[in-house]
Amino acid sequence: MQTYLQILGLLLLPLNGFSQESTPAPARERPPFTLGILPLALINPVQQSVSVQADIPLSSRWGVQAGIGWVFNSSSFATYKGETYTGLKLKPTLKYYMKRSDSGNSYISLVYKYNDLYNKNYINLLRQGGQYTEWSLQRKHIVTHGLSLQLGAQEYFGKNKKWMIEPFLGFGLRQIRVAYDALPPDAELLEVERFFSIERTEGLYKLPDLVIGISLGLCL
Repeated sequence: MQTYLQILGLLLLPLNGFSQESTPAPARERPPFTLGILPLALINPVQQSVSVQADIPLSSRWGVQAGIGWVFNSSSFATYKGETYTGLKLKPTLKYYMKRSDSGNSYISLVYKYNDLYNKNYINLLRQGGQYTEWSLQRKHIVTHGLSLQLGAQEYFGKNKKWMIEPFLGFGLRQIRVAYDALPPDAELLEVERFFSIERTEGLYKLPDLVIGISLGLCL
Protein backbone atom coordinates (compact mmCIF):
# COMPACT_ATOMS: atom_id res chain seq x y z
CA MET A 1 0.00 0.00 0.00
CA GLN A 2 2.83 2.40 0.89
CA THR A 3 4.55 1.70 -2.44
CA TYR A 4 1.28 2.30 -4.31
CA LEU A 5 0.86 5.71 -2.62
CA GLN A 6 4.47 6.63 -3.38
CA ILE A 7 3.92 5.86 -7.07
CA LEU A 8 0.78 7.99 -7.12
CA GLY A 9 2.70 10.79 -5.39
CA LEU A 10 5.28 10.76 -8.18
CA LEU A 11 2.54 10.79 -10.79
CA LEU A 12 0.97 13.85 -9.15
CA LEU A 13 4.17 15.90 -9.37
CA PRO A 14 2.90 17.73 -12.48
CA LEU A 15 0.29 19.41 -10.25
CA ASN A 16 3.06 21.03 -8.25
CA GLY A 17 4.93 22.05 -11.38
CA PHE A 18 1.92 23.73 -12.90
CA SER A 19 1.15 25.58 -9.67
CA GLN A 20 4.65 27.12 -9.73
CA GLU A 21 4.39 28.26 -13.33
CA SER A 22 3.63 32.01 -13.21
CA THR A 23 3.37 32.89 -16.90
CA PRO A 24 1.91 30.00 -18.89
CA ALA A 25 1.97 30.42 -22.64
CA PRO A 26 -0.84 28.52 -24.34
CA ALA A 27 0.12 27.14 -27.72
CA ARG A 28 -3.48 26.43 -28.72
CA GLU A 29 -6.70 28.41 -28.62
CA ARG A 30 -8.18 25.63 -26.49
CA PRO A 31 -6.97 22.31 -25.05
CA PRO A 32 -7.02 19.37 -27.49
CA PHE A 33 -9.68 16.71 -27.68
CA THR A 34 -8.38 13.65 -25.85
CA LEU A 35 -9.40 10.02 -25.55
CA GLY A 36 -8.04 8.09 -22.59
CA ILE A 37 -8.30 4.95 -20.51
CA LEU A 38 -8.00 4.37 -16.75
CA PRO A 39 -5.38 1.59 -16.41
CA LEU A 40 -5.81 1.22 -12.64
CA ALA A 41 -9.48 0.31 -13.17
CA LEU A 42 -8.35 -2.92 -14.84
CA ILE A 43 -6.70 -4.13 -11.61
CA ASN A 44 -9.18 -2.70 -9.10
CA PRO A 45 -10.04 -5.70 -6.84
CA VAL A 46 -13.43 -4.25 -5.83
CA GLN A 47 -14.72 -3.14 -9.25
CA GLN A 48 -12.55 -4.46 -12.06
CA SER A 49 -13.59 -2.55 -15.14
CA VAL A 50 -12.78 -1.20 -18.57
CA SER A 51 -13.11 2.60 -18.28
CA VAL A 52 -12.62 5.22 -20.97
CA GLN A 53 -13.07 8.97 -20.97
CA ALA A 54 -13.09 11.74 -23.58
CA ASP A 55 -12.19 15.38 -23.00
CA ILE A 56 -14.27 17.85 -25.03
CA PRO A 57 -12.93 21.42 -24.73
CA LEU A 58 -15.57 24.16 -24.97
CA SER A 59 -13.27 27.19 -24.76
CA SER A 60 -9.77 28.10 -23.60
CA ARG A 61 -10.83 27.64 -19.95
CA TRP A 62 -13.87 25.35 -19.90
CA GLY A 63 -14.44 21.80 -20.99
CA VAL A 64 -16.47 18.68 -20.29
CA GLN A 65 -15.36 15.10 -19.87
CA ALA A 66 -17.51 12.09 -20.73
CA GLY A 67 -16.52 8.98 -18.79
CA ILE A 68 -18.01 5.52 -19.18
CA GLY A 69 -17.01 2.12 -17.85
CA TRP A 70 -18.16 -1.49 -17.73
CA VAL A 71 -17.51 -3.51 -14.58
CA PHE A 72 -16.88 -7.14 -15.50
CA ASN A 73 -15.55 -8.70 -12.29
CA SER A 74 -14.78 -8.26 -8.59
CA SER A 75 -12.32 -10.44 -6.72
CA SER A 76 -13.80 -9.03 -3.48
CA PHE A 77 -17.48 -9.77 -4.18
CA ALA A 78 -17.42 -12.59 -6.74
CA THR A 79 -14.93 -15.15 -5.46
CA TYR A 80 -16.70 -18.46 -6.23
CA LYS A 81 -17.62 -20.12 -9.52
CA GLY A 82 -21.01 -18.85 -10.66
CA GLU A 83 -20.77 -15.54 -8.81
CA THR A 84 -20.73 -12.35 -10.90
CA TYR A 85 -20.25 -8.63 -10.44
CA THR A 86 -21.15 -6.51 -13.48
CA GLY A 87 -22.64 -3.18 -14.41
CA LEU A 88 -22.38 0.30 -15.88
CA LYS A 89 -20.40 3.28 -14.59
CA LEU A 90 -20.92 6.86 -15.83
CA LYS A 91 -18.84 9.90 -14.88
CA PRO A 92 -19.76 13.21 -16.56
CA THR A 93 -17.42 16.03 -15.53
CA LEU A 94 -17.27 19.82 -15.86
CA LYS A 95 -13.69 21.14 -16.04
CA TYR A 96 -12.15 24.55 -15.49
CA TYR A 97 -8.55 24.86 -16.71
CA MET A 98 -6.64 26.98 -14.18
CA LYS A 99 -3.30 27.07 -16.01
CA ARG A 100 -2.39 26.10 -19.54
CA SER A 101 0.80 25.73 -21.53
CA ASP A 102 2.00 24.05 -24.69
CA SER A 103 2.99 21.00 -22.64
CA GLY A 104 -0.16 20.54 -20.56
CA ASN A 105 -2.86 21.90 -18.28
CA SER A 106 -3.92 21.91 -14.66
CA TYR A 107 -7.61 21.99 -13.79
CA ILE A 108 -10.32 21.80 -11.15
CA SER A 109 -13.49 19.89 -11.94
CA LEU A 110 -16.92 18.98 -10.64
CA VAL A 111 -17.59 15.27 -11.09
CA TYR A 112 -20.89 13.40 -10.97
CA LYS A 113 -20.67 9.65 -10.49
CA TYR A 114 -23.39 7.11 -11.32
CA ASN A 115 -22.95 3.33 -10.93
CA ASP A 116 -25.60 0.71 -11.69
CA LEU A 117 -24.21 -2.68 -10.65
CA TYR A 118 -25.47 -6.21 -10.09
CA ASN A 119 -23.77 -8.76 -7.85
CA LYS A 120 -24.69 -12.45 -7.73
CA ASN A 121 -23.18 -14.35 -4.81
CA TYR A 122 -23.90 -17.34 -2.64
CA ILE A 123 -25.65 -17.00 0.73
CA ASN A 124 -26.70 -19.47 3.43
CA LEU A 125 -30.45 -19.92 3.86
CA LEU A 126 -32.56 -21.77 6.42
CA ARG A 127 -35.45 -23.57 4.66
CA GLN A 128 -38.71 -25.14 5.80
CA GLY A 129 -38.67 -23.61 9.27
CA GLY A 130 -35.03 -24.45 9.87
CA GLN A 131 -35.22 -28.09 8.82
CA TYR A 132 -32.21 -27.73 6.52
CA THR A 133 -29.78 -25.17 5.16
CA GLU A 134 -29.23 -24.26 1.55
CA TRP A 135 -26.34 -22.58 -0.29
CA SER A 136 -28.23 -20.28 -2.70
CA LEU A 137 -27.15 -17.82 -5.40
CA GLN A 138 -28.79 -14.45 -4.77
CA ARG A 139 -28.72 -11.21 -6.78
CA LYS A 140 -27.96 -7.82 -5.24
CA HIS A 141 -28.52 -4.45 -6.95
CA ILE A 142 -26.15 -1.59 -6.05
CA VAL A 143 -26.87 1.96 -7.28
CA THR A 144 -24.43 4.77 -6.47
CA HIS A 145 -24.79 8.53 -6.91
CA GLY A 146 -21.82 10.75 -6.03
CA LEU A 147 -20.54 14.31 -6.35
CA SER A 148 -16.94 15.40 -5.85
CA LEU A 149 -14.40 18.14 -6.51
CA GLN A 150 -11.32 16.98 -8.35
CA LEU A 151 -7.86 18.41 -9.09
CA GLY A 152 -5.79 17.13 -11.96
CA ALA A 153 -3.04 17.81 -14.45
CA GLN A 154 -2.66 16.85 -18.09
CA GLU A 155 0.88 16.52 -19.39
CA TYR A 156 1.50 16.02 -23.12
CA PHE A 157 4.52 14.09 -24.31
CA GLY A 158 5.93 12.21 -27.28
CA LYS A 159 6.29 13.31 -30.88
CA ASN A 160 4.15 16.40 -31.55
CA LYS A 161 2.76 16.10 -27.99
CA LYS A 162 0.24 13.48 -29.14
CA TRP A 163 0.21 11.45 -25.93
CA MET A 164 -1.12 12.45 -22.53
CA ILE A 165 -0.77 11.39 -18.91
CA GLU A 166 -3.33 12.74 -16.43
CA PRO A 167 -3.02 12.12 -12.68
CA PHE A 168 -5.97 13.31 -10.58
CA LEU A 169 -7.31 13.29 -7.04
CA GLY A 170 -10.58 14.41 -5.49
CA PHE A 171 -12.91 14.22 -2.53
CA GLY A 172 -16.70 14.21 -2.25
CA LEU A 173 -19.76 12.35 -1.05
CA ARG A 174 -21.59 9.33 -2.41
CA GLN A 175 -24.92 7.65 -1.73
CA ILE A 176 -25.22 3.89 -2.16
CA ARG A 177 -28.53 2.01 -2.29
CA VAL A 178 -28.34 -1.77 -1.82
CA ALA A 179 -31.34 -3.95 -2.63
CA TYR A 180 -31.62 -7.76 -2.64
CA ASP A 181 -33.99 -9.94 -4.65
CA ALA A 182 -36.77 -11.39 -2.52
CA LEU A 183 -36.05 -14.69 -0.77
CA PRO A 184 -38.33 -17.73 -1.19
CA PRO A 185 -41.37 -17.57 1.17
CA ASP A 186 -40.04 -20.36 3.43
CA ALA A 187 -36.43 -19.06 3.51
CA GLU A 188 -34.60 -17.17 6.22
CA LEU A 189 -31.13 -15.70 5.87
CA LEU A 190 -28.57 -17.47 8.06
CA GLU A 191 -26.40 -14.71 9.49
CA VAL A 192 -22.72 -15.49 9.98
CA GLU A 193 -20.98 -13.33 12.55
CA ARG A 194 -17.70 -11.91 11.33
CA PHE A 195 -15.20 -9.62 12.98
CA PHE A 196 -14.89 -7.60 9.74
CA SER A 197 -16.87 -7.68 6.51
CA ILE A 198 -17.13 -5.39 3.48
CA GLU A 199 -20.54 -6.80 2.59
CA ARG A 200 -23.41 -4.32 3.00
CA THR A 201 -26.87 -5.27 4.14
CA GLU A 202 -29.93 -3.93 2.34
CA GLY A 203 -30.40 -0.19 2.80
CA LEU A 204 -29.19 3.31 2.00
CA TYR A 205 -25.64 4.47 2.83
CA LYS A 206 -24.08 7.95 2.69
CA LEU A 207 -20.28 7.90 2.68
CA PRO A 208 -17.25 10.09 1.91
CA ASP A 209 -15.64 9.40 -1.45
CA LEU A 210 -11.88 9.68 -2.05
CA VAL A 211 -10.76 9.51 -5.67
CA ILE A 212 -7.14 8.89 -6.75
CA GLY A 213 -6.21 7.77 -10.22
CA ILE A 214 -4.46 8.31 -13.52
CA SER A 215 -5.53 8.41 -17.15
CA LEU A 216 -3.42 7.62 -20.21
CA GLY A 217 -4.59 8.97 -23.51
CA LEU A 218 -4.20 10.26 -27.02
CA CYS A 219 -4.60 13.89 -28.15
CA LEU A 220 -6.78 14.04 -31.27
